Amino acid sequence: ARRPIRAALCFSIGGFALSASLVCWVASRTPRLTVPAVRGYSTPSFRAVHTNSRAMLTKASTNKLAGSIAISQLPDAETVEHEAYETVKIDDIAEYGARATLFKHKKTGTEVLSVEKDDENKVFGIVFRTPPKDSTGIPHILEHSVLCGSRKYPVKEPFTELMKSSLNTFLNAFTYPDRTCYPVASQNLKDFYNLVNVYLDAVFFPRAVSDPQVLAQEGWHYELDKEDDPLTRKGVVFNEMKGVYSQPDNLMGKVELESLFPDNTYGVDSGGDPKVIPSLTFEQFKAFHEDHYHPSNARVYFYGDDPVKERLDLLDSYLNEFDRRNVDTKIEWQKLKENPRYVESKFASAGDEGKYMSSVNWVVHDKPLDSSEKLAISVLSHLLMGNSAAVLKKALTDSGLGEQVLGGAFDDTLQQTVFSAGLKGLSTKEDAKKVENLIVDTLTKLAKEGFPDEAIAASMNTIEFRLREFNTGGFPKGLMFMLGALEGWIYDRDPIEGLRFEEDLKSLKEKLAAKEPVFQNIIKKMLLDNSHRVTVTMEPDKELEKIELDQESNELKGIKEKFSVEDIKSIVEETKALKAAQAAEDPPEARATMPRLSLEDLDKKQRDIPIEVAEVAEGTKIVSHPMSTSGIMYMDIALNLDSLSIDDLTLLPLFERMLTESGTEKRDSVALSQYIGTHTGGLGVSHMIDQKVNGMKIADPDSVIGHLVLRAKCVPEKIDTMLDIAKEVLTSAKLDNKQRVLEILKETKAGMEAGIVGSGHRFAAGRLSARYTVADYIGEQMGGISYLATVKQLLKQAEDDWPTLQKRLENIRSALLSTKGDGRMLINLTADKELLEASEKQFKEFIATMHANEVGHDVVTKHDWAEEAKLVGSGNEGFPVPTQVNYVGFGGQLYQPGDEVSGSAQVISKFLSTGFLWDNVRVIGGAYGGFCGFDPVSGLFRYLSYRDPNLVGTIDNYKAAADYLANLELSQDDLEKAIIGTIGDVDSPQSADQKGFTAFTRWLIGREHDDLQKRRDQILSTTVEDFRAFGRKLQALNEKGDSVVVGSAPAFESANKDLEKKFELLEIL
Repeated sequence: ARRPIRAALCFSIGGFALSASLVCWVASRTPRLTVPAVRGYSTPSFRAVHTNSRAMLTKASTNKLAGSIAISQLPDAETVEHEAYETVKIDDIAEYGARATLFKHKKTGTEVLSVEKDDENKVFGIVFRTPPKDSTGIPHILEHSVLCGSRKYPVKEPFTELMKSSLNTFLNAFTYPDRTCYPVASQNLKDFYNLVNVYLDAVFFPRAVSDPQVLAQEGWHYELDKEDDPLTRKGVVFNEMKGVYSQPDNLMGKVELESLFPDNTYGVDSGGDPKVIPSLTFEQFKAFHEDHYHPSNARVYFYGDDPVKERLDLLDSYLNEFDRRNVDTKIEWQKLKENPRYVESKFASAGDEGKYMSSVNWVVHDKPLDSSEKLAISVLSHLLMGNSAAVLKKALTDSGLGEQVLGGAFDDTLQQTVFSAGLKGLSTKEDAKKVENLIVDTLTKLAKEGFPDEAIAASMNTIEFRLREFNTGGFPKGLMFMLGALEGWIYDRDPIEGLRFEEDLKSLKEKLAAKEPVFQNIIKKMLLDNSHRVTVTMEPDKELEKIELDQESNELKGIKEKFSVEDIKSIVEETKALKAAQAAEDPPEARATMPRLSLEDLDKKQRDIPIEVAEVAEGTKIVSHPMSTSGIMYMDIALNLDSLSIDDLTLLPLFERMLTESGTEKRDSVALSQYIGTHTGGLGVSHMIDQKVNGMKIADPDSVIGHLVLRAKCVPEKIDTMLDIAKEVLTSAKLDNKQRVLEILKETKAGMEAGIVGSGHRFAAGRLSARYTVADYIGEQMGGISYLATVKQLLKQAEDDWPTLQKRLENIRSALLSTKGDGRMLINLTADKELLEASEKQFKEFIATMHANEVGHDVVTKHDWAEEAKLVGSGNEGFPVPTQVNYVGFGGQLYQPGDEVSGSAQVISKFLSTGFLWDNVRVIGGAYGGFCGFDPVSGLFRYLSYRDPNLVGTIDNYKAAADYLANLELSQDDLEKAIIGTIGDVDSPQSADQKGFTAFTRWLIGREHDDLQKRRDQILSTTVEDFRAFGRKLQALNEKGDSVVVGSAPAFESANKDLEKKFELLEIL
C-alpha cells in the first residue's frame, strides 16, 4: 500500500534515517493490512507498544554496549568463484556477523550481492531502477502486472499461487519513486528456490507485455456491461490510487514531492495519479518493460544460509539468455533553488470541521553524502522529531496551532535527502505562516545554542541500541539488509558500505566528545542556509469530493458521446472478454507448471516456545522464556484492568500516553524522555483486551481479560535502572498536566479521522465484532469508531471540567496499582537463561517495592464487564466519509459458544481470501484487497474489502462465496497446496521478544500447547468435505449476517436504492 517509506520499512542499518516523513512514498503489490490476529494462535494484536520507544545507555557506559549486545559469529565459508561471474569485492560485516560478496555477471553486467549469514530465513530480491517520466503510474502498474503469469509459469496469477501454497515468510513487491523491488523469503530451501524461480521468470518474461488484458486488469480499462450503461473506469491500481489520494496526508505528500523536485523524476508520481493513469497506453507500458527490466539495469541480492554456488547457478540460468546493454536510468540531481516557494492545494473534507494542514520542506543537498554524514543526520532526526519530547516536535505540539505533528525531519530513502515538518488541524490559513516561522525560529535557535548534552546522549544511545539489536520484528532480517544496501547501491555506490556503522559511530562519538558542533553545522548548512525550501498549505474543501466525482462522471459521459456505435460495441465486448478471462480457471497443465512443496516437506510438530511460571509473592507471578536474545532483557509488566469500569477503560489510551509523555514527580517530560533514552532500549505502555479460550471450542462471549502492559528492554547492567524507571512512570507520572492531555486528545482525534478514511476496513471489522463478544465490544470502545466520539467528548471535558477528568485519571492509577492479589500484577521476561537466573533477585525486589507503593487502593473492586457492556445491535451500518473508494465489511457469528471448531477453518479462510475473493473482489471487482477471517475463539467470521470501487457488488460476492464453497470440487493437489500455505502462516518466524510475548498471551488466555498441536494436526488432515461443510455454515450466515461499510456518500445512496436491507447512515467526521 502506498505509504511513507520510513513508516513501513524503518529498520536501522548503517546510517539510513530512522524517522518517518510525509514526503517519500512506496507502493506495494498487496496491501499490508492490519487485521486482528487469531487470538491465542499467532502474535497478538498489540497497539503500538514501542511507538514511543526511547533508548539506552549513559555516555559513561556507551563503550560497554558493543559487548553487552552479542552478535553472531562470521560464517566459516570458503571463497566461491564462478565462471559466469567476476568477483568484485569480498568483505566481512562484523557488525552483523555476515560475509558479503559482490559479483558482476560477465555476460550482462548484472551486479549480485551475496550475503552469507547463519540465518535459515533466506531472502532473495531483484531490483530495477525505474524512474518514470510522467504520472501514469507505469512502474507501479508494471510491478503488479509482471506477477500475472510468465513464460515458464503460464497461470493467471503465479503470485497468488505462491500465496496459497508456499511456506514464504515474505512475498511482495515495492515501487519506490525511482526503483522497483521484488523480494521473497522462506525458511525452507526447496521453497526458497521455487520462489526465486517464479520471480525471475516473472520479471524477465512476463505475460503482461504480450497480453493487453493484464494492463486492463491491473492498470485501467473502460467498462461497459451493456451499451446503455454509463461508461466507467476500473483497474486495481487505478482504484488503489483513488483510495490513496482520498487521504489528505497522502495528497499532501504528493504536493510536497512535486514542489520539491520540479526538475527530475521525483516530481512525477511513480504510483500513478488517478487523473493521469487513463492516458497510459499498452505501447508505452510494453516499452517501459523492455527499456527497464533488463539484467543490465538490475541489482540482485541473496541472503541466508543457502550455498552460494547454487544461488549463482540458478541466477545464471536466467541471465545467460541476455547480453549486456547500455541502459540509461540514471537519476538526475535536482539542483537547489535560490528562493523559497509557497504552494497551496486543497483536499476533500467532511462537514464544516475541516482544518488546514501545513508543512515546511527542504531538499537538503545536491551532491552525494557519505555514510558518516547520513548517520549524523539520523541522530539529528531523532533529536528534532524522534519522540514527543524532541525539540522541534515539542515546539510544534506546544504551540497550540494544530492538532497533530506532520513529518519526521530527515528522510534519505531517495538520492537526495529531504526534510519535512509541519502541523495538521490548523484553524486558519494564516496559521500556516506561523508554523513556518515556528520551525525556522526553532532551528535558528538550535543552530545558535545547540542541544543539551543529555538530549544528545539519549539520541546517540537510541540509535546505537537499534543498530546493535537489529530487531526487525516480523520482517526477515535479510530483507532489511537488502533495503539498507540499496540506499547507495541503486545510485551506483558500494552496497556493502551501506550495511556498516561501527567506524562512523566511533567517528561521530569522537567529534561530539571534542565538542564539535556536528548537529548545529548540519542545521545551518542543510536547512537555514539552504533556500530550496517549500512551504505547503492544504486547504479543506467540503465540496471537493462532489466536484471531482461530477468532473469524472461528466468526462466519461463526454467520452462516451464521442464514441461511435462500433466503439461502444467494442468496449462491451472487451468488458465481457476481460471478465470471462478473469473468471476462467487455469487449465490443469498450466497449474502443473507451478513449483510447490509436498505435505512430506512439512514439519508435523508444532513449534514450542519455552515458558516457566513462578509464583513470587502475594499473587504476583514471573513468567519467563529462556532463549537467545543477544544479551538483551525484554520485560513486560502486566497490571490487571478488571478494577476499572468500561467507562474508565475508554480513558486508558490517554492514560497510557500520559505515563510516559507528561513527566513525573522527579522529572519533567523532556528529562524523563532523555532519561529513558539514556538507560533503556525502549519503553512504552499499552493494553490488551482478550477473550479467554475454551480449548478447541467457541468460548463464552462474556469471558474476557484485560491488562495494561508496560514493555521495556535493556542490557544487563541497566536492569535496576529500567525497573526504577518503570516504577517511576507507573506511580508518579504527572496526571495533572492539562495542556498535555489536550495535545494528546487533539492528536488522537486527527489521527483517527485520517485512519478511518484511509483504513476503513479495520474500523468496519471492529464494529462488526463488537456486536458479539464483550472483548470485541471493549476493543471497539477503546479504539474503534465509537472511540472517536469519546475522544471528542473527552476534549470538551478537559476544556470545560478539567478537575473531573484529572480525578478520573488519578482513580485509574490508584485502581491499577493495587498490585497485591492473584494475578493483579504479572512480570513477563524473555532473555538468555543465564541472564534470567542472574537477575531473579532484582525482579523479586522490584515486585516487593511495587506491592509497597502508596498510590494503590487498599481494596479492589472488580467490575463485571459483561454486565456493563451494551453490545451494538444488528442491522447494516454505513459511515460516510470523504473518499472515492469503499471499505466493505460483512459477517457475523458462524459458530455458537460451546461448538467445537476444527483447525481446517484456517485453511478454508486462507483459501477463500487467496482464491475466490481475490478473483472476484480484486481482479474482477477492481478493489485493492478482498479477504476474510475466522476467529476460532469467538466463532466470528468477517469478509472485508480495501479501497473498493464497489459496495453492493462486493456484498454479493461475499454471499456467493458460500455457494462456491458448499459445492466445491477440489483436487487433491489443490487441497495440499492450501494446507501447505496455511502451515506457512502458522510457522511465520518471530523475533525473540515476539516469541516471549506470544507465549505470555497464550498463557494468559488459556491456550495450551496441546491445543496448538491439535489444531496443526487438523490443518494437515483437512478434507474437501470440511470446505463444503464450512460453506453450508456460510450459507446460513448470508441470511443473518450484517454489513458495516466505511465509504462514500454516493455509494450509500446507490446501495440503499438497491438493497432491501438498508444501511443506517451514521455521521462520524
